[in-house]
Order: sequence, then structure tokens, then C-alpha cells
Amino acid sequence: MIMKLRLPSILLLLTFAIAANADNLGYTKDKPLLFGIDQDYPPLEYVNHNGEPSGADVEFTKILMKRLDIPMTFKPNKWAAIAGDVITGKVDLAMMVYSPYRKDTTNYSRSVLRLYYQIVTRKGERKNYGLRDVKGEEIALMQSRPVVDTLKKSGAKIVIVYDLTKAMKDLAAGEYDAVICYRYQAKHMMAKHKLNNLEAEDLTLTPREYCYVSHDKKLIDAINAELDKMVDEGVVEEVYSNVATHFDGLIIPVWVWYAISALVFAIMAGIILMQYHNKKNLKKALKLARENEEKARQSEEAARASEQKATHSADEAMRNAKVAEYNAEMAHKNEQKAREAAEAARESEKKALEAAEAARKSEELKDIFMGNMSHSLRTPLNAIIGFSDLLMTMDDTALPPEERQNLLQLINKNGLDLLHMINELLSLSDIEGKSQLFQREVTDIDYEMGQYVAEIRPQLHEGVVLEVEEPVEGMRALVDKKLLKVVTMHLLDNAMQHTKEGKIKLTYYVKEGGMYVEVKDTGDGLPEKLKANIFGLLSDKNTYTHDESQENPGLGLSVCKAIIDRCNGKIGARDNTEDGRGTIFWFWTPTEILN
Repeated sequence: MIMKLRLPSILLLLTFAIAANADNLGYTKDKPLLFGIDQDYPPLEYVNHNGEPSGADVEFTKILMKRLDIPMTFKPNKWAAIAGDVITGKVDLAMMVYSPYRKDTTNYSRSVLRLYYQIVTRKGERKNYGLRDVKGEEIALMQSRPVVDTLKKSGAKIVIVYDLTKAMKDLAAGEYDAVICYRYQAKHMMAKHKLNNLEAEDLTLTPREYCYVSHDKKLIDAINAELDKMVDEGVVEEVYSNVATHFDGLIIPVWVWYAISALVFAIMAGIILMQYHNKKNLKKALKLARENEEKARQSEEAARASEQKATHSADEAMRNAKVAEYNAEMAHKNEQKAREAAEAARESEKKALEAAEAARKSEELKDIFMGNMSHSLRTPLNAIIGFSDLLMTMDDTALPPEERQNLLQLINKNGLDLLHMINELLSLSDIEGKSQLFQREVTDIDYEMGQYVAEIRPQLHEGVVLEVEEPVEGMRALVDKKLLKVVTMHLLDNAMQHTKEGKIKLTYYVKEGGMYVEVKDTGDGLPEKLKANIFGLLSDKNTYTHDESQENPGLGLSVCKAIIDRCNGKIGARDNTEDGRGTIFWFWTPTEILN
């Protein structure tokens, strides 16, 4: 009996021992987790005057690692070195702002806190309008692509600094017009260095996510699970109470409150004036009512005398009025029906004319299309049949091997051209025939566009440059990746084929509730005779329409237009007047932008 009790107990102890050993993810006292901290980033993390790691990040990480039962030690360094050490694995863990450009090279945890931006200025030197009025002003900040892009659009003079403490002191001394930094940085530095002549105002810029980062995916998964518990228990709030900002809604600048107060005051003043005016009018109305009442008494006697006669006349008039009302109603109904019939006739005539014109254009386009396709199909078929007949009827030694190989290559090339055309016909038919075509998914637009550019660059003519103009970083949208690639790659391939020198530029950004994409080149330009029907069913694989001088005819731009039409979008082309030569192809689709 004793042995039976001891065996389960021993197994249970072994289970606990194994579990405890698994929780610390292989980190031990002899091989502790290395947590890299910035040696000069107060109040989050820094090395104090005693040479000890300090700050809210240090305190919070100690609590987190204790809860995870992971031994740890700190490795202070300059921030540039810490960022590289995390990616290369020289340190196991650090904390930094989330960046979509590093998400594929390392692992981020869920957000520990959000960092909001503020603009710091000298007191009394500018109105609290945020970034509404910074044109021509000199603004200092540490490198941040989203903020720099916003300031460029606002027309500000940008100064990139590497020592925020020095920049704040210089601002207080009158060197810059403003400094942009995170809210906790402004609060800490103004208090620590007693910069009493400065004031800070919140900006409506997108806040940044402050996360743990590591090359170890399992470590990040364990941290995410524990962070959820620490948020529920209030540990995050307790440690970062003097640093974090938990106002997740819209940050309303001070000038907006002033505007709202002025509006409320104006409304109240208007109500008071209206009440005064109404009271005055009421007095006049009462006076007039009394005068009318007196006149009514005077005419009451005469009214009684003629009441009987008026009653008889009123009965007769009522009967006549009913008859007239009935006749007028019937006339109105007949008039309305006549107008409706005439309108319906005009609408039917208009629809008939439109249908006839559409049918005429459709038949004309079909005739042109079928004639063009017949020619385009016969050309490679004639080459395939002619060359193959020649090879079959001639003796193997009748032609030199080089000429025979050349004929075989021509047969193969024409066969591939024919296959390409048939595939595009099937693709166009498939797009126009399906009622539910698109499989939308969350897509990193920056990454996808980068892939297209990487695929096209090796094929460019010598000396041609391919540029990409990106929007604010981290653009995500709900799109069909496959169809986005089909349309964008068609336009890039078209530009590549017709640009022998100069440059090609790919631009994309958010516009009018959707995504706008543009491909601009300095190539051959649009033939004048093709501008009216550039996306018709005569489109060529790489350019505009098929004619006798072009090879590899296809339906590239027609497929693009079919896809964009099914998206309820727009597609177009125009001359590149900005560079003096070349073409601009563009498309826009209504797209759900996720950030």
C-alpha cells in the first residue's frame, strides 16, 4: 500500500520538475537571458550614476521574467548597437517601437503601451494649432519616417537630431521654433531640466506601439501570454503610471476646445436674442388681438343678421365646390396619366436608341475583334504548320543543323505565343463570367509592391531606372493579392517593354476611399490613333493594340480593365507631360484601408 502511494507521488514530482524546466525556455542561472537596454533613454531605461540599470522598462522586465521563472541579466549599450544585437541574436530581448520594416527579420510582442506625440514650443510664441500652421517653421525631431513625411507635406523646415535632451535645451534657448517628441519624453525633460519657458501640446499623429522584441519566437509567445495577465491585474498600469498614456481615443488639441467654447457661447447668445425678439413680437400680437376683439364685437350684431342668409348661401356654395373639386381632381389625374405616358414613351425611346447604339458598337467591336483574332491566331499557326511541313518533307541532311535548330525555335516561339493568347482569352472570359471573383485578404501593400519591383528590375533595358514612391509606412488593405499582382505587373511589364532609356516610376497611395496606383515611364508614348480605345478588345500583350508590325498579340490591358471594372474601380492612360515624353497608366479601386 505504501509503495502504491509513493509511485504516483514520485511521478507527480517529476512532472512538476519537467514543467518547471520547460517554462524557462532553456535559460538558467549559468546561461541567463540577456536583456539589452539603452544606456541613455530616461525615464524608460538608462544607467544611473551608480552604474546600475534603471527605469520603468528595467523594473517591468524584472517583474515579467520573475513571473516566467526566467533568470536574466542586463546588457547596457548605445541604442544603435542594441537594435543590431537583437536582430543578430547577440542579446535575447529588448524593447523598441514597432516597425513594419523589421517585422520580417525579428519578432514583436503585443503592445506594452502606446507612445503619443507632442509638439513642444516656447510659451506665448505660437497658437495651439498642432501642425495646422507650421509652414516655414524650423522643427527638430529624432528620425521618424511618418512624422518627417507629415512635416514635409505641411511645409516645415526639418532638423534631424540625435540628442533629444540637447534639442530641448536649445529650443528653450531660442534655437528652434519647436521640437516633436513623445509625450513622456517632453514631460520628463521639462521637469528634470526645469525648462519652465516651454509648453507641450498633443498632436493628432498615429501613436506608436512600444513592444518587446526578440529573435526567439517562443520567448515572445510566452511574453504575450503573460502580458495579457499583467494587464488584467493592473501591473502594467502600476509600473508605467508616470510614463504611459492610456487615452486610446482621439486626442483633441486645446484650440478645438476654445473653438467649441466659442461656438457654445455664440449659440447661447443667439438663443437669448431670439427669446427677446419673440417676447417683443408677442406683446405686439396681444395688442393687435385686443383691437381685433373689439372690432369683432362691433360686427357681431351685423353678422347675426346675415347669418341665416349666409348659411343658405354656404350650403349652396359647398355643393358647387364639391362638384368643382371632383371635376378638378379628375382633370388632374388625367393630366398626370398623360404626362406619365409621355415620359414613359420618351424613356422607352431613349432606351431603345441606347440599346441599338450599344448593339451596333458591340457588333462592330466583335467584327473587329474576330477579324483581329483570326489574323492573330492564323499567324502563329501558319508559321507552326509551314515550318513543321518543311521539316517533315525535307531530308534530315538537307538543311545545316543551325538552320534546322532555328526553324525548331521559331515553331516553339509561335506555339508559346499562341498559348499565351489563348490563356488570356480564357482569363478574360473567366473574369467576365464569374459573379463572385475576388478573394480579399489582409495585405501588406508595401511588401507586395516591393516584390513586383524586384521581379521587374532584372528585366529592364540597360540604363533604365525603376523608382518607387511610397506612402506613409505600414500601409495595409483588404485586397485580392492575385488580381492586384496581375494588374500592376501588366502595367510595369508594359512600361519596361517600351522604355529603352530614362526611368519608370511606380506610385501608390490612399485616395478618395480607395487605393490609387500609377506607373509612369519615359518610353515610346501612346500612339495617337489608339488613345480613344486603349483598353478595348484589341489590346496588345505589352502595349496598346495589335497591328501588322507587332508580335505576340494579346489581351493584357483588356484583362486589366475587366478586373478593375469588376472591382467598381477606374483605369486610364495619358501622355506623360511631366517628363515631356512617355506614358502614364493608372488605376483606382474602392479598397478598405486598415491603417
